[in-house]
Amino acid sequence: MEHGEQETRERNERYRRIVENVDRLPSLPGIVTRLIEIVNSPESSAEDASSLIERDPALTGRMLRLANSAFYGMPRKVASVNSAVVILGFNSIKSLVLGAAVAKLFKPLSGGFDTRRFWMHSIICAMGSRLIIRHLMRYKMMDPESAFCAGIMHDIGRLILWHVAPADYTLVWKHALSHTLSLSAAEEDVLGIRHDILGRIVADKWTLPQDLEFAMVFHHRPQEAQQIPELAAAVHVADCMAHEIGHGTMENQHVDPCVPQSLSLLHIDADGYAKMTAELRSEKDKSHEFFSIIT
Repeated sequence: MEHGEQETRERNERYRRIVENVDRLPSLPGIVTRLIEIVNSPESSAEDASSLIERDPALTGRMLRLANSAFYGMPRKVASVNSAVVILGFNSIKSLVLGAAVAKLFKPLSGGFDTRRFWMHSIICAMGSRLIIRHLMRYKMMDPESAFCAGIMHDIGRLILWHVAPADYTLVWKHALSHTLSLSAAEEDVLGIRHDILGRIVADKWTLPQDLEFAMVFHHRPQEAQQIPELAAAVHVADCMAHEIGHGTMENQHVDPCVPQSLSLLHIDADGYAKMTAELRSEKDKSHEFFSIIT
């Protein structure tokens, strides 16, 4: 058998195993699914969300810790879940419950994947996405906290790939390093599926909101996003910024440059990019607190 044919057969077998294992992924906890429905409904109130959160002592504790953390810097102590919901807003709640739920479903495994590094990259990307959308609000109304949530979730497909196929994903890391490729390109070469494409499968399985799905699927190809292109572009540019300040998902990681159309869409010139990257660098230590709360 030719070497190329053997490689193709092995890649197809890896792809088959991954898809089968992803089909067996657990669902999100019922309280998380219901809470996402509440926060995405225009008919919902803060009381609807807080009454559901209060049924879960662990989630209640996380909500109050977040509201009173330096991450948000509230001037006074937040003592009730309802107050926390009102002050933080629905999309902040979504970020917290999804981050905590995914972190619980996919606990750290032994081996080469650094779960803490993964989450720190995701959180810093989320912070950058929020920063970019705050800048964009001078031109278009969007919710910065929705962008934060998209940043938290953008690379979930990569975390899942590691959990369902750790040996295969180790080959991806080695292939990326030895061939100076981005992880996405190495995933395609070795597995036949990229983490962003897997994001669509996971979003459908977990019935995630469409804005999150589009950010998960198009954060490396924001120019292809048919809906909410600014959100995918914001996560894409924030991803570039996170790598630039030393918070990628692996050491010595090759990263493709930002798509120029994304910067144009977001009204970011070279000076603006440099200023926002510097601001993200100065704020990045706050990411540790959010990480401690969701994990």
